[in-house]
Amino acid sequence: MKPELFGLLDLIIGFGWFILIVVIGLYFRLRNRDKPHFKYFMPLLFFKLGFAFLFGLAYAVVIEDGGDTLAYWDGAVKLNQLFWDSPTNYLIELSSTPTSETITDRFNLSTGYPPSWIYIESESFFVCKIISVFTFFTLNSYLALTFVISIFAVMTSWKFYELVKDFKFCPNWVLVFATLFIPTVAFWCSGLSKDTLVLGALLMLLYHLFNLITGKKKFNLSRLFLILFSLFLLYNLRSFMIIAVFTPLIIAVGVRLIKSISQNKVLVYGVKALLYSLAIIVVLYFMGFLGGEGIEGSKYLKEVANIQKDFAQNKLYTGYRYDLGITDYSTTGMLLASPIAIITAFFRPFIWEANSVFLIISGLEGLILLFFVFRFFFLNGNFLKHLAFIRSQEFLIFSIIFVLLLGFFVGFTSGLFNVLVRFKAPLMVFLFIFFASRRPRKIEG
Repeated sequence: MKPELFGLLDLIIGFGWFILIVVIGLYFRLRNRDKPHFKYFMPLLFFKLGFAFLFGLAYAVVIEDGGDTLAYWDGAVKLNQLFWDSPTNYLIELSSTPTSETITDRFNLSTGYPPSWIYIESESFFVCKIISVFTFFTLNSYLALTFVISIFAVMTSWKFYELVKDFKFCPNWVLVFATLFIPTVAFWCSGLSKDTLVLGALLMLLYHLFNLITGKKKFNLSRLFLILFSLFLLYNLRSFMIIAVFTPLIIAVGVRLIKSISQNKVLVYGVKALLYSLAIIVVLYFMGFLGGEGIEGSKYLKEVANIQKDFAQNKLYTGYRYDLGITDYSTTGMLLASPIAIITAFFRPFIWEANSVFLIISGLEGLILLFFVFRFFFLNGNFLKHLAFIRSQEFLIFSIIFVLLLGFFVGFTSGLFNVLVRFKAPLMVFLFIFFASRRPRKIEG
């Protein structure tokens, strides 16, 4: 069922929320008019709202069945109706794990039934649960709900920009572009989608963790709550992201510690040994060895293989496909395929592979990234000195390990270019910042 995106009531409610969001944004901007970096806030707000609208329009009008976005909206509306039918059942549904057998336990003809294919997938129905809370304020309006969800994208992107804006190893315009104004990231991660919640949770988590690591902010209960809430979202939406975050974070914390104790060589070696040990433990857990099953028993690598085979073989997934040429789905075969998977995640679709406007834009972003990669390796002066500088920067260390881990997962599992562009959105921020990094004396302006 598609919403009446251009229905009078939906337009009135949606336009009302748009005006309210803009007014609040202007108030926020005026309160901080003495801070120079706030000149980007209103452009960011309109940028995200605009792409959120385009995203919602595409799924409501262009895509034949509305895809998962319309299913998320429909599921949230059914949960809203369940609340008015029985608040108790609504709360039970929010806290329970859905299965194909439970859909009729609390939903009925008067509430309507959420899309079954969304309901039985716990990660997807979790999106419905989250956004159902906002249906009470948007009166089930698809357009209004799209704008409200985009606020999460705006604020988490903005906070992350405030974290990185003072980094001296990267030109400010790159930081602004990477954190606020990448077009494909804005399209896929500003509207009513799982990707919006995943990227927002990731940026919120890293904002608070890195502020604590660098000592810019003090620990308090509200910060703890937001960290735990971010982890809660990631665990329920895309649990692999937690491993992708905390593996490099351990190393980043160690880099920070080593800088603070650099005069004590014994402590430095001790911290390094501890870091390497923790990193090895995480890798062994990821590979399945700590569970006693060995590399072929890795839960996460099995999940990666299953997702890849599903996208490659399931004809229900339509769109322009790519093939990594993988025939060996054993863990060893997957690891051997990791370089091509990572390159795919970083740079594809290539411009000649694009067959739609947004794939062309993604291809152009890939070309820009290739330019930064070329400059990183060949135009940064003494490359060994540049690597030594990177080793001293905890954020850059985190970024490269994070994009390699997540890049393997994204490149290997996506199968379709449209899915690839969605899944790689969290990578783009860190890829641009890392490959644009230079020793501070080399940055002009």
